Amino acid sequence: MVKNYLVISDTGFPGPSLCYSIVSSISDNIIWFSSENPLVVNRIVEAYGRKQKLKVFNSRDINIANLNEINIILSKSMDEFKGKTSVCLTMISELILIHNLEKTYLFLSNLIKKVESKGGTVVGLMIAGAQSKRDEILISRLFSDVFHVKIENGKENELKLRSESIIDGRFNFSLKVNGYSVDLHPSLKDYIIGIK
Repeated sequence: MVKNYLVISDTGFPGPSLCYSIVSSISDNIIWFSSENPLVVNRIVEAYGRKQKLKVFNSRDINIANLNEINIILSKSMDEFKGKTSVCLTMISELILIHNLEKTYLFLSNLIKKVESKGGTVVGLMIAGAQSKRDEILISRLFSDVFHVKIENGKENELKLRSESIIDGRFNFSLKVNGYSVDLHPSLKDYIIGIK
């Protein structure tokens, strides 16, 4: 079964970095739609040192006010890659602010179906507090699991991750930030890539 993940995180680079860490542990072909500063995105990618095929489309390069443009870019990029392609989408909060909930919900639903039909995974990011709780809840229903990430003890190199769908405490633990990378806990990595 294909799974898709939503990360709800405080502002800063750890949220996008965690999204990239998840998607790059799943797929060798990645399309990243980013609203982050391109320099930060480059530093995140370099911090992991992985050798995936990666295409990054930044909100400074594409018109995120035009959802059709994003769809066209997605389709063309997926056709260029051989094998399953996964999508890292770290601009969901911005899309809600520009397009409202209904258009963003429909766009994400179609994007997820398109990526899943090719065997890929979507990992999305919402910034905590950037949209209403109602919007956050409705968007989260599109994803298989939702990870809430918060800075722990005021230390930016320590994160607390909690999964919404696992209630036995297995996925309620600390993550370490090393430079621009976020180390996935082994049990979280096993869960994401489907190892029992």
